[in-house]
Amino acid sequence: MSEYTEFYTEKGYLIVRVKGDIDAYHSGEFKKNVKEKIGNISGDVILVLDEVPYIDSAGLGTLVSILRDVRTQGRELFLVGLKKNIRKIFEMTRLDRVFKIHENIEEIVGVE
Repeated sequence: MSEYTEFYTEKGYLIVRVKGDIDAYHSGEFKKNVKEKIGNISGDVILVLDEVPYIDSAGLGTLVSILRDVRTQGRELFLVGLKKNIRKIFEMTRLDRVFKIHENIEEIVGVE
């Protein structure tokens, strides 16, 4: 898994806050842990990636796999807080057209 992953719920969303790289070295355990949590909690999923400095092709594959699982369950996956270099990778691979990408959590869950 990444160096640190925190799971919590807010307004019916499962929020996964990721810190560290999502790469070939970390992606297997990361995918296992996220999919396990997704299976245990209902609601849409938000991956907060503002503390992810690096992602490689294995990491992108992991995110696509998680997206497929979430959508198969009739739910949605949102990505939040991508750094400029990560956002550029999503644009170059056109995955920005596949994922719902937002600047912050408030854009998704709203503000009280």
